[in-house]
Amino acid sequence: LDQVAGIAAKLGLKVMQGIWISNDPAKNRAQIETAVALANRYPDTIRAVIVGNEVLLRGDMTATDLANTMRAVKARVRVPVTYADVWEFWLRNRDVAAAADFITIHILPYWEDFPIPARYAAAHVDAIRRQLVEAFAGKEVIIGEVGWPSYGRMREGALPSPANQARVIQDVLA
Repeated sequence: LDQVAGIAAKLGLKVMQGIWISNDPAKNRAQIETAVALANRYPDTIRAVIVGNEVLLRGDMTATDLANTMRAVKARVRVPVTYADVWEFWLRNRDVAAAADFITIHILPYWEDFPIPARYAAAHVDAIRRQLVEAFAGKEVIIGEVGWPSYGRMREGALPSPANQARVIQDVLA
């Protein structure tokens, strides 16, 4: 992961640099130091730093500790800072938004507590994004993850298949 920014810079690409945050403080420090150094070395390539992915979902850190970590990273970089998680965890932990320059949500209709059939997935994605735009007025809300599985078990009318996967992605993009 520490090679992505340099490769992207050579190719003229822009990236968001992720920091893997876990329940191991020593590993977190190492990840943070690497990402901060990269963000400062490649300011024209790294457009934002994502401090953790689904940390709250996994229960690896409290919302307060995550927000403090985000603020500490933000103080050391010149690019926007965000966090990425399933949309519900943003709503449950609104204080994290105060530490974020923008909101990065994951919307995975198949994996919802009440799974959404493929034919309704794009409408669900749109409705959830709109809900978060309203909940966090003044903050940009981007979708960090969206998708549909090509294989697996049926979940209450939500069927994984290559055809449904293609449909969901096509409908979401449309």
